[in-house]
Amino acid sequence: NNNNNNNNNNGDDANWGPILEDAILAATYAPNHRRTEPWRFHLLGKESIQRVCELNSKLVAAKKGQAAGDKKLKRWLAMPGWLVVTCVRSQDNGDNNNNNMENPTSAAREDYAACCCAVQNLCLSLHARGLGTKWTTGPVNFHPEFASAVGFSGEDEYVVGTIWFGTPASGPIKAPTKRLGVEDVLTRHN
Repeated sequence: NNNNNNNNNNGDDANWGPILEDAILAATYAPNHRRTEPWRFHLLGKESIQRVCELNSKLVAAKKGQAAGDKKLKRWLAMPGWLVVTCVRSQDNGDNNNNNMENPTSAAREDYAACCCAVQNLCLSLHARGLGTKWTTGPVNFHPEFASAVGFSGEDEYVVGTIWFGTPASGPIKAPTKRLGVEDVLTRHN
């Protein structure tokens, strides 16, 4: 889920406004079968970033000790830009199968896929404008306190992921090394 593995530069986010808005516009052109446009984008400010980082630090400390939690807090607070992408929960309209991710034709499954496409469009757009990104889906994203830490309703939306973005500290963005070539992933059928 990395478009760039080094975006830890605390750059000037004042320059991100138009770039980020263009990227969100690109994201909204993602395919979505029923034209539900289920994606929502939450740009975090200093206070919400602090709350999320403290929640994550608490979770890490509970599992790996306070030193690990403190180290994670410091690292996460250094991330320059934070955008949480959520998916609006599908309405069941009396059809309980519509919200079942196991049902391959459910609105819930199609909406999640659409949001994933939107995230890809977003990251590609940011990359094209020279910003690095990382799409993270760590445990904190799905913790019951995460929605309130960010500031959205966990009853109406669920998390697709958090996108960290910023000016790469290491210069121009390089494509990640691929393990599989096209010949490894493409099967031709008669």
